[in-house]
Amino acid sequence: MSTKLEIDFPMFDELKKKLEAIEGNALDRAVTKALEESNAFIAAQLDEAMQPHKRTGKTESTILKNTNVQKTGTEFSANTGFSIHEGGLPSIFLMYGTKVHGQPHVKPDKNLYNAIYGNATKKRIQEIQANAFYSMIDEVMKK
Repeated sequence: MSTKLEIDFPMFDELKKKLEAIEGNALDRAVTKALEESNAFIAAQLDEAMQPHKRTGKTESTILKNTNVQKTGTEFSANTGFSIHEGGLPSIFLMYGTKVHGQPHVKPDKNLYNAIYGNATKKRIQEIQANAFYSMIDEVMKK
């Protein structure tokens, strides 16, 4: 299941203002780097969490590993997770489980769910994104 990555970490607004004041495209580069690194982290988590479900490898092959960061005006977006259009639909059933006649059929895989939506994942993504912004500030200040 594909979801959108967001930039969300403490001090984001302050660092955003600093990057905008320093150099014109530094903010764009920082946001792009933060989203790409966040997606790489989630893809690695999903690879590991999919190992118990690996039969044909079809669902695992739909993990979005190379994200395409898109900019629309001042908004950036990047998809992460599974590509439903390429055969990632079973990931939804694996994450949330299924029922047949009201009875559980496939148990929800909490590890797979947590690889994208878990609190530890969200916290690590915040760290990754903050580090991307700090490293961009360091890079621009050294010029």
